[in-house]
Amino acid sequence: MKIIKIPELNIKIQKEIHHKGKSYDELIKEFPDLEDKLPTYRELQYLRNSDKYRKLLGLDDTWEFVKQEDKLAKKNGFVARFDADSDGANLNCGRSPDLRYPSLGVRFVNRKEDLK
Repeated sequence: MKIIKIPELNIKIQKEIHHKGKSYDELIKEFPDLEDKLPTYRELQYLRNSDKYRKLLGLDDTWEFVKQEDKLAKKNGFVARFDADSDGANLNCGRSPDLRYPSLGVRFVNRKEDLK
């Protein structure tokens, strides 16, 4: 899996989405620290707005889980997803963790290392 260094955000992110067709519930069993590995909506939106990274990361046609930062939605057991196409982007924080779709997947981000 190819990793892209994003010095502007001090992260490394996987180039491609993987584990498509799995629900969040299935993913959390495989990756117990899943929430820490997911990109945030803000990170993906920054990258999508960048001419440098949008095409490289496929952010003009994506559907992926993101870190749930809405505290009330998280408390109610909902997960967050980011989807985008050539017309626009959407953050949905109120989705059930047991739903799965063939094109919905994940990519991981690394924030733990000092990347500067």
